[in-house]
Amino acid sequence: MKTVDVLVVKLLQLIVTTFFLFVLSLWYGSILLAPLAIWYNLSAFLGGGIFATLVASGLTIGLGFYLAKLPGLVDALIKPGVEMYKLALSTVCGLGRVANTIDPKAEKPEEKTTDNTSGADAK
Repeated sequence: MKTVDVLVVKLLQLIVTTFFLFVLSLWYGSILLAPLAIWYNLSAFLGGGIFATLVASGLTIGLGFYLAKLPGLVDALIKPGVEMYKLALSTVCGLGRVANTIDPKAEKPEEKTTDNTSGADAK
């Protein structure tokens, strides 16, 4: 019965890990893809040629520098992701500790056996 309990806890650990991986990928991915979306939409709005792409890239870079200079904006965008990571790590480690209390032998490291019968070392 302990094996089933450990498997259920490990399955929950996998589900929690997958959920937080999705949430963090969505959070940071949207932050990283926002300039690309602005650049693409400005380029399409200006006509879609090479000149429009260059103008749109200049406007996007200028907007990025302007937003980076605003005090606390970058930290306000990064801090929730870091907090989500800390929450995910504590949750997954907590589930790992629960699995180890159900099956205490999973916590012990394997002991190495000393084999002195090898012929290559006995010269």
